[in-house]
Amino acid sequence: MPHIRTYLIGITSAILLGCGGSSDSESPESPVTIPPEQNSYMVSTSLSEGGSITPDSFEMAENSEKTFLIGINPGFELESVSGCDGTVEGEKFTVSNPEKNCTIEVKFKAFQYTVNVTTSLGGWIDSPSYQVSYGEKAKINIHPNSDHVIESVTGCGGMLNEQQYTTGNISADCTVNVNFSGRFPLPEEGIERIRLPVVVHVIENEYVQISDEQIYSQIEATNRHFRALNSDDLETIEEEFAPYIADTGIQLYLASHDPDGNPHSGINRKTAQLSVITLGNEYAKAEKGGIDAWPNDQYINVWVGYARDLEGTLGLLGRANIPGFVEDRLIGVVVADSVFGVIPPREPRFDEGKTFTHELGHLFGLIGHTHGVPTDENTHRHLTCDGLPTTQCKNSDLAMNFMNAETDDKDQKMFSISQYQVMEKWIKTGPLKALYINNQANN
Repeated sequence: MPHIRTYLIGITSAILLGCGGSSDSESPESPVTIPPEQNSYMVSTSLSEGGSITPDSFEMAENSEKTFLIGINPGFELESVSGCDGTVEGEKFTVSNPEKNCTIEVKFKAFQYTVNVTTSLGGWIDSPSYQVSYGEKAKINIHPNSDHVIESVTGCGGMLNEQQYTTGNISADCTVNVNFSGRFPLPEEGIERIRLPVVVHVIENEYVQISDEQIYSQIEATNRHFRALNSDDLETIEEEFAPYIADTGIQLYLASHDPDGNPHSGINRKTAQLSVITLGNEYAKAEKGGIDAWPNDQYINVWVGYARDLEGTLGLLGRANIPGFVEDRLIGVVVADSVFGVIPPREPRFDEGKTFTHELGHLFGLIGHTHGVPTDENTHRHLTCDGLPTTQCKNSDLAMNFMNAETDDKDQKMFSISQYQVMEKWIKTGPLKALYINNQANN
């Protein structure tokens, strides 16, 4: 039976080989590798006006990298970008390998443009230039002097509302042009316009309340007197005297800045139980409760206040403190409050503002009066009406003259040509020369 045995052995071998061998000869299975779990973090963004960032948030794995794109709006620039330990390159911000939640902060800033402002003679503005962000507007406050008005304002696409000019939305440097025009015409050729700033010091108390409008009305009236623009008066002057009516060219305006250069209304108020007609002149002495003069080489000082006696009777209407006759701190003009200005009610007989005009005549060198004391031989009273030696008319013939001390306001109407000549010399080369020189730029 050897053949059978051999056959069985072959079959058995085949079976064993087919089953993969016995359990004792099996090899071990390979282990499965599981990657470690990765953390993820939220990257958020925060930005100012003027641009964008994309995406505005992103969840990142700890070992990853993400680039954020920065958009910049017209008129803006990138000021800074920070956070998340990122890096910036141009308009890209890249965050790598975050380790915690974090925020990208992006700041933009608007382009800055310059709005320049030019002005003509006759007023001022708060600033000669303004720095304005892209798309914003500039508001420009305009201040005409009291003897001027705003004629026109142009430039930067703006609009004028009363005394404020608002530009359009600014997207480039630009210029605003402010033009003022005089409330009064220029003098004829040969007569210089002399503009002088006035500060009105008002000593107020229970008896004295004078409005800004009343003060404006006085400056207006006096300018018309000195510029021969009081046509209602001049039309009534006799024909023989009409050729001697003078436009002096002298023009006043309320000071626009104080001695320190700060903007000012030109009206200085203080409450004090003081009269402006006193021998001690306390009204002009701060240590006595009054108001000190501003530098008289830069301003005309005017004090307005109570001027009645203990019985309430109005005494002296006004007084001129003339250089060379008083100490410097007193130089100027003093006027009773009830005759200053032309808005009713005013003092009967003295309600046309001519007291101030008369006293200014003295301050400007017209010493004495055409009528009334003092009238010595060296005063303007004895000059010919036009200053020419052959002229028969003398200032003492002009009963309607502003320097007549014996008449009411309604009868004071003119300065003469020779009086103008005296005043011009007194201002330009005489005691008020410094005042004139220091205000040349205003003329």
